[in-house]
Amino acid sequence: MNSIKTTEQPAVKSDKRQTIIDAASEAFLENGYQNTSMETISSKAGVAKQTLYNYFGNKDALFIAVVDQKCDYHDNATMRSSDITSENVEEVLKKYAQSKLADLVSPENTAMFRMMISEAIRFPNLGEMFFKAGLEKDRLLLVDFLTLQNQAGNLVVDDPEQAALFFQGALNAYFRPKFIMTGEIPSKEAIQQYIDYCIKKFLLIYRPTP
Repeated sequence: MNSIKTTEQPAVKSDKRQTIIDAASEAFLENGYQNTSMETISSKAGVAKQTLYNYFGNKDALFIAVVDQKCDYHDNATMRSSDITSENVEEVLKKYAQSKLADLVSPENTAMFRMMISEAIRFPNLGEMFFKAGLEKDRLLLVDFLTLQNQAGNLVVDDPEQAALFFQGALNAYFRPKFIMTGEIPSKEAIQQYIDYCIKKFLLIYRPTP
C-alpha cells in the first residue's frame, strides 16, 4: 500500500511562501504596518490565516520577510564591475543617474520609502538595513567608480567620498521630495535634461584639464 504524503513538496512551499510575501507587501504598501491585519493578508494571498502563522509565526516576522526581499531587490548593483572599471565616464554616470531617478519616482518604491520612515521607530534595524541596501550601497559603488577613475587619470577626484555624496545628493534633492509631496511624476525629458546638466557640471569640476 502506498503511503500518503502529508507534507508539501519544497517547490510548493516556496511558491506559497512567495505568494504570501507578495500579498503582504501589497497590503503593507497600501495600508501601512499598523493598519494591516493578518486577515487582510490571508485574504489577498488566498490562504488560511493559520497558514501565515505556520510560515512566519507572526506579523512582525512577515513584515521582516517583506523588507528583506525588498532589500534583495535593491541589492542588484546599480553598477556592475564592468561599469566601475569602464573608461567611458560620462556613459557610466548617465546610466547610474537614470537608474537612480527611475527608482526615486517609482510609485512602489516611494510607498516603501514612506512606510519605512513611518515604521523606522518600531523597526530601527529594518530601517538601517533598507538604507544600507539602497542609498548607501549605491553611494559606495559610486565611490569605487570615482576612486578607480581617479587612479586611471580619467578624472581628478581629490575626495571620492565627498564627490559621490555631491553627485548622489544632486539626484536626490528635488524629484523624490516633489513626488512624495505632490504625486507629480516628471516627464522623461525633464529627468534626462536634469541628468545631462548634472553630469556636465560634475565633469567640469572633476575632468582633467587638457
